[in-house]
Amino acid sequence: MATVTARQVDDEDYALLRGAAERNGRSVSEELRLLIAEHANRQRAQNRVAEVKKLRDRIGLTLPPGMTSLDLLREERGSW
Repeated sequence: MATVTARQVDDEDYALLRGAAERNGRSVSEELRLLIAEHANRQRAQNRVAEVKKLRDRIGLTLPPGMTSLDLLREERGSW
């Protein structure tokens, strides 16, 4: 695992982080790791959405006018 050192953190920002950590029953390091992980998860999700949009645009996937993906699922389920 990587080790991160943050220098010159604003005192007020650190106090807010420390307060959040205390309220959540965690150490400052634990709270910071959680924040980093949450940010990374949001970024991964955004990347996946962008990939899906690129794939959709590349293959030209479109639904007929007035049809939703739920309609397609119902149609497929009805064909079983």
